[in-house]
Amino acid sequence: MKNMKVNYAGIELEHPILAASTGATRDWQQAVKCEESGYSGVVLKSVQEEEIMRYNPFPRFKIIRSGIPGFSSTTFYSYEQAYHGGIEDYYETVYQTKKRCSFPVIASINCINPETWGEYAVACEQAGADAVEIVPSCPSGLLVRDPSHDNHSISIAALKLCKEKVKIPVIPKMTAQVANPLYTAICLSEAGADGLTMSNRTTGIDIDVDTMAPVLHGGVAGHGGSWALNGVLRWIIVTYPKVKGTISATGGATNGEEVIKCLLAGANSVQLGAVMYLKGYDYVRTVLQEVEAYMDRMGVERLSDIIGKAGERMLAMEEYDRSTRYYASPDLSKCKKCAQCSPVCIYDALTYTEEGPRIDPDKCDGCGLCSSVCRSDVIEMKKKK
Repeated sequence: MKNMKVNYAGIELEHPILAASTGATRDWQQAVKCEESGYSGVVLKSVQEEEIMRYNPFPRFKIIRSGIPGFSSTTFYSYEQAYHGGIEDYYETVYQTKKRCSFPVIASINCINPETWGEYAVACEQAGADAVEIVPSCPSGLLVRDPSHDNHSISIAALKLCKEKVKIPVIPKMTAQVANPLYTAICLSEAGADGLTMSNRTTGIDIDVDTMAPVLHGGVAGHGGSWALNGVLRWIIVTYPKVKGTISATGGATNGEEVIKCLLAGANSVQLGAVMYLKGYDYVRTVLQEVEAYMDRMGVERLSDIIGKAGERMLAMEEYDRSTRYYASPDLSKCKKCAQCSPVCIYDALTYTEEGPRIDPDKCDGCGLCSSVCRSDVIEMKKKK
């Protein structure tokens, strides 16, 4: 394997891909599976002080397939509660995991009373955890589902208390459901966060049109998929240059290319969760092969060298090029006559013929949509003179 070593929150990782906090990391047996499959570390399933959050409703998983005909959108819709026991049980799980695993083990805690954060963090440290992730951001937890709570202030107070109580790294897991995630991230950094996990899933809902009721258990559930990654990248790329601690990306990465995108945005590690459910634990090997192939193709010797590179090329809104004009130019010799591009032009520049798309450069606005829709690289965007 190429040099994929990274440092996350002061912890050396053999590569940036961690097993995210899910039901697939709920105990030491699953953590062992993660290590054997090739993950560089594990974030154990979160233990929650709120007792109702320890019990799952049924059924609770659904793959939602939707979207415009000819395109596709897939959502992993799930309602999975926290670790099945209290902090005493969790202590034993952390202890047994550390006893059996040689890779880093990150505990994950979610409390509702201010003083409990410190108590839970201490228990995790005493059990041998290499770090503790604090999670005021659980989308189903009281601190998020009750809008009277100020998640920004709660996160900072919980962090400060944990930093006072333990010596291991403390990593807040953030939510995008705050007024300004960048501001919250900066405040957490200033309060001593060793790392940031960006970002926890939000909740959504799906409705069965025949029963006219919410699907599955009858309420809200977390929703995620590759479509969610763009929002994660947006906050990481603006946060990376403004915080002292390192960042772990979570929510949307499902393959090697998406892992690379997270690193380029500024993440030092990437947590995979949904793919363990849908592709199995061993799928991480495929992801690592894709990352290695990228390094070969781009001549990257050390993966850590690309962290934050995209941010160096990030333009402010005032810097966007608004003067250069483009037009779409089709190469009909490549056209497979799929007609996917035929309805997309709102400028009436595209006429679909037996040979394929004909585009009037004088009418073409240069928006790039027809080129993006085409999967055969038939349509090239060219600069207008």
